[in-house]
Amino acid sequence: MYPSPHVRVSDADREAVVARLNHATAEGRLTIDEFGERTRAAYEARTWGELSRVVHDLPRVAAPMVIPRREAAGGPLPTVSLILGITSLAASFCVPLGAPAAIAAIVTGILGLRGAGRGMPGRTMAVTGLVLGVLGLVAQVAFLLFVAASDSYAD
Repeated sequence: MYPSPHVRVSDADREAVVARLNHATAEGRLTIDEFGERTRAAYEARTWGELSRVVHDLPRVAAPMVIPRREAAGGPLPTVSLILGITSLAASFCVPLGAPAAIAAIVTGILGLRGAGRGMPGRTMAVTGLVLGVLGLVAQVAFLLFVAASDSYAD
């Protein structure tokens, strides 16, 4: 089951045993106090003999299944691009500062597309942010031209 009881353990071995103790506690096999005592003993263990005594009465479990957190493909850039695209489109008619948000949406959309594969959810957000950024930039230019034209007619 374990190597020779006289072989020294590594930090990774201790961490694996503590993970097993954590799993056993989550299942209700150990109380919090027992978990604390055994965890302390696991970290103090120098050999496999000492470390195996910490888990001797617990059933063997398969390696705990680690479910990776699923993020949008391309990292946060597609989401940032989408938010900036929406902001740029809304700000282009109200604030003359919509152009920087539109340019940022376009840049983050392009960068987000690089990390997102075809058919992935991040790709859709990156494309949408990119399109909204372009529309926001066009709307900003149109708004500024309209303001400039109305000022020239007022004179």
